[in-house]
Amino acid sequence: MARVRAVLFDLDHTLFDTEKTERRALAAVAKVAKVPLGPRAVEAYQTINAHVWGEYRAGRITSKELRVLRFHLWLEKMGRDPAHAADLAPLYLEAFSSRGDLIAGASAAVRDASRLGLRVGVVTNGIDRVQRRRLKASELANSFSVVVTSERAGFTKPDPRIIEIALKRLRVRPDESVYVGDDPNVDGLAANRASVPFVWFNPRGSHAGPNITVHHQLTSLRQLRGVL
Repeated sequence: MARVRAVLFDLDHTLFDTEKTERRALAAVAKVAKVPLGPRAVEAYQTINAHVWGEYRAGRITSKELRVLRFHLWLEKMGRDPAHAADLAPLYLEAFSSRGDLIAGASAAVRDASRLGLRVGVVTNGIDRVQRRRLKASELANSFSVVVTSERAGFTKPDPRIIEIALKRLRVRPDESVYVGDDPNVDGLAANRASVPFVWFNPRGSHAGPNITVHHQLTSLRQLRGVL
């Protein structure tokens, strides 16, 4: 691997504590929908949301369809009228995008990369307005030279083109960069396909598939400095 000149970060579950933000946003929706927000409701939403995002990554639905479909399916699952899904979608996005909850060590990891003189960017599968508002709420927005979202790029990870856009804007070669993400099957595969070394943030000690090349593995974001 060449000398690292740039670091690209995933956002959800890598820098952002998405589960925390998700629960708080879902609480606002559940209150309006009159759905008790117990473990069953949370688990149902998480399962449905993961499925719907999979459909989006596969190109079978658009980001606009995703926003409503997840609540349509969730309301059905919870025995409520799914006709209200279109009303709940913007409420959720407003609550979700207003928070910038970070995983422990996230600010330090981004700050360390900048202090080392590296170019720092974001590549995220997400709704452009939502991700940018969350970055602003987290006070990390000014830390990144480039923010590439799947909605704006027109490609979703694991399509490597979304990473290639960021590399072009940062004016660095793939082997001069690293991509830090939490999902080997999405982040890792995109990085592998773009020939960018993959740094796997893996606090739970999971196992990657045999077809994913992991160049470095972190159990804490505080370990990133040692990689750079």
